[in-house]
Amino acid sequence: MVSKVLVCALTIIAAVSCKPVCVIEGNLTGMEGDGWIYMVDAWDDSVVIDSTRYQDGVFRFEVDAAEPTMVMLTCNELPDPRLHRFFNDAGTLSLTGSVEVARKAQVSGTPLNDALNDVVRQMDEYYAESSMAKRQDRCMELFTEALNGNSGNALSLNLIEMSVHGMHPYVLLQYMEHLEPYLADKAHAKQLKEYLERLLPVSPIIEGCDVKPYYIDMEYPDVNGDLIKLSDVVNNPKNRYVYIDFWATWCGPCRMSMESLAETYKKYKDNGFEVYTVSCDTNTEAWRKLVTEQDFGWIDVIGGMSMPEWKSYVVTGVPTSILIDCSTGLIIGRELYGDLLDAKLNEYMFPRKE
Repeated sequence: MVSKVLVCALTIIAAVSCKPVCVIEGNLTGMEGDGWIYMVDAWDDSVVIDSTRYQDGVFRFEVDAAEPTMVMLTCNELPDPRLHRFFNDAGTLSLTGSVEVARKAQVSGTPLNDALNDVVRQMDEYYAESSMAKRQDRCMELFTEALNGNSGNALSLNLIEMSVHGMHPYVLLQYMEHLEPYLADKAHAKQLKEYLERLLPVSPIIEGCDVKPYYIDMEYPDVNGDLIKLSDVVNNPKNRYVYIDFWATWCGPCRMSMESLAETYKKYKDNGFEVYTVSCDTNTEAWRKLVTEQDFGWIDVIGGMSMPEWKSYVVTGVPTSILIDCSTGLIIGRELYGDLLDAKLNEYMFPRKE
């Protein structure tokens, strides 16, 4: 009887000792005195996973790593309480140096954190590419490889979030179907899935997807006060492709992208390329003054901040662009700028002969 109890106790001890644990050891300057550090869910900082006291910047966490997720360390004694984001998978992580350095540092020593560091490193290398088109192609290859190699885990959820403006929502929704149940049940994952589902009907047509992304009509005044209907532009027999650009005069990236758009417009306008820019400005006079001075020759209208197309086209910020095939009314491009747009137009207007 005693031997059975002993075997049972040893089995329990063995099971506990095999439990995956994430250890975080910190020694940060700029955190004098003592106080509390919290580990929260990085996707929902209202969820506190653990807490520990620090003494002159020295602290230690030891948390369950059975269900790894993206976590964040916070300290309310600091002007900016956010310290660092990382995955709490099994292994030992170290945070050293100043608080500011720690916020930007890459932590390593566990499989998920090492894999994320590798993705970020390669992205930095790709962003050295001068060509936006080449850069995006290489980044999407990198994300696809990383997603395939981390199917269902916490890194895949992070990669899906990082890819929402580069990879097609149809593809990302398929990856989301493979998430571990504890991740899929997170509010953040549900919100991300809902966003991708809303984005799908206004994203480029893609093979295998039953959703047909037809453009949504709109009508707004130009600088002269004349209402210009998008459908009239799309249905104009002279036009083959129409580019919608949601923008604002106060948006620096919008102004920069328009400079390259002007070159693209000049290059392709005689081949049936038209531009329909939609300003979200509330200051009509500032908008009218700028577009009159620029006089790019395309169609400029103003819709303001309350236009329903913000929701229907799932515009979460500016600039946001949509490319329409006038022959079908289908959306064939989204978030195309610079040489990305040039490459897409060249592909459609001057297809290579087999």
